[in-house]
Amino acid sequence: MRRDLNKKAIIFDMDGTLWDSVDNIVDSWNLALRQVGETGVVVTRERIIGLMGKTMDQFAKELLPHYAPDRGMEVMHILEEEENDYLRQHGAVLLGDVEGTFRRLRDLGFGIGIVSNCQSGYIEAFLEYYHLQDLVDDIECYGNTLHGKADNLKLLIERNGPEQYCYLGDTQGDYDVCREAGVPFVWAAYGFGDVSADVPRIEALEEIVPLAQELINLP
Repeated sequence: MRRDLNKKAIIFDMDGTLWDSVDNIVDSWNLALRQVGETGVVVTRERIIGLMGKTMDQFAKELLPHYAPDRGMEVMHILEEEENDYLRQHGAVLLGDVEGTFRRLRDLGFGIGIVSNCQSGYIEAFLEYYHLQDLVDDIECYGNTLHGKADNLKLLIERNGPEQYCYLGDTQGDYDVCREAGVPFVWAAYGFGDVSADVPRIEALEEIVPLAQELINLP
């Protein structure tokens, strides 16, 4: 699906920025855990929110510490596949007018990317359910590269070559990886987390459109 980003681009985080899939993750993971015979682990919304933004190997270490690392990742892959299938069928809770925001940005000449610490297939499930494939130019995630968000941000930018860009995320972790990657950051203050730094912020997804025009004023 990759198309080159324009010379100006907005790169989006997923969870807490574009949608809230936590309840569907909880439902699908608890179902998958029962299917593999794991009765000692119960996933809750609070627990998942506490892990959001971490890579899937970190999820495995924290949710399944009683397993050897290889087995823990095997179980995580089962959970991930169940989750992707569930999201393709049910979607999740959008955090604003995602399609309208993407269309307005594209009309203004912005390319659109998505970078997340999720598994392979997760972003695709989001795009497929909401029919957004034609509005998003490039995506990257931990599951594809086995690298964290900072590396994946740099990878997406390097292969597309936009002149100006920023990343919209909702947590301190998103801000930290943007500093590491040298990517300007905008805080989605309506999301899951807080950010201690004084950074540009929006209180609703749709506000990224006028803010992007202010921050990135290329023609």
